[in-house]
Amino acid sequence: MNWKTIFNPFLKFDEKTLLIAGLVSITAVFSFGYSVGLQTDSLFHFRSIDSEDSLLKIILSTLVVYAISIVIFFVYGKIINKRTRFIDVVNPIFISQFIVILLLLISEIPLIKNAQKQILASVENQSYEIDTISVVIITIYSFVSLAITAYGIAILFNGFRTATNMKDWRHIVIFAVLLLTTMLTMQLL
Repeated sequence: MNWKTIFNPFLKFDEKTLLIAGLVSITAVFSFGYSVGLQTDSLFHFRSIDSEDSLLKIILSTLVVYAISIVIFFVYGKIINKRTRFIDVVNPIFISQFIVILLLLISEIPLIKNAQKQILASVENQSYEIDTISVVIITIYSFVSLAITAYGIAILFNGFRTATNMKDWRHIVIFAVLLLTTMLTMQLL
């Protein structure tokens, strides 16, 4: 396995294998997220589950996130290249979620959870005495999370680029704007 495969698995594996792996990844993301009290509210983003939310509501809202993302990028893919297939857009979205499992696992490390609680307690008490070690831990966690998310976005971008044969710099800029807009808008819903 080389770097090209790590950043663009869509060139090496067939679409059925990728679809199965993608379905496994979103199922794992949903299951693990639910077990720790989180649900997907956007690609690469989670929110806490409200105590009054039913399992059915959480499943439906998670499916809506993926469905909206798929529809938006499928339409954009068709605009770029009329021969873009549905499965070729679904796979990058699903496969890019594999990396989210790592984000969820890292966020559950007790050292990180304790640092988050300490900082939140300081903010709630309006006491600005924050432990330096907690700040360092959260800073490192933030940079690691940012790098992991960037990798997930790179997988999504490379898969979409492969699916649509996207080469024009304007299409790339529109993809980035579309991704950010979609992610931010879904978090507000």
